[in-house]
Amino acid sequence: MTISLSNRNTMQAGSSVLQKPLPDLGALEGLGYTLTPFSKVEVIFSDPYLPHGDHSLRDLADGGRYDVVLSGPDTMLSMGKYPRPPVGPVFRNNGLDSGGKRSSANRGVVAIVKDGTVIMGRAQGSGAHELKTHFGQAGNPLVSAVGGGALLVENGRLVNDRDLMLVQGYGGSPAGLRSYGMRPGVHTIMGIRKGRAYAAWCTTKSGLDIRNDFHRFGFGSVIKFAHGSSVFYDDCVDRLNGQNATGFGVTRAY
Repeated sequence: MTISLSNRNTMQAGSSVLQKPLPDLGALEGLGYTLTPFSKVEVIFSDPYLPHGDHSLRDLADGGRYDVVLSGPDTMLSMGKYPRPPVGPVFRNNGLDSGGKRSSANRGVVAIVKDGTVIMGRAQGSGAHELKTHFGQAGNPLVSAVGGGALLVENGRLVNDRDLMLVQGYGGSPAGLRSYGMRPGVHTIMGIRKGRAYAAWCTTKSGLDIRNDFHRFGFGSVIKFAHGSSVFYDDCVDRLNGQNATGFGVTRAY
């Protein structure tokens, strides 16, 4: 089933919303987040074994091609594999560059369709066909996507522990919003607020904090991606040099 689009999960290319002045989210930033509203985002996958692999996140940040470079999903420990594969799927060039874990089939995805519209929502499967069917629109096919993030706010609603544990696969003891990947620390975040898309990061917040803080400030979709040593972030001012081959290249909105 194709995802239903609204200003809670989509930044529509050419929308009148994007012509309005940017909202002041200084109060949210004051809680300990760095936010970047963006006009464009590209999926990065720096696997040197791919014929169309990108340069590393660090090299792309140093080269100044993007205003912000940040990491996508956490990575998996896989013997003999370098770079470590992402936990979620990476879709580019009309196919999968990486399949991710089985649990990512119901986690958060950032998808970009042909006209540059950005969609953030829940996957319904992690295969190429499922991603294209769910996120592609009539006359506006899927171009690229990255999944495997924790969907914390969905269509304006808080996602609960039960969903994170039983549907999205954040198990362990504790599980859900208090699982290992949700602990206070460094995290990368992508979100939609009233038809605008944002990249974000934090250094001391938990998954529970992120969910509640962004929801309180009107975000309709929030996906928490990498944490800890998997986090890379560079906005030409601050940098975290985490080890991750998958991420996003962001062009800032002004």
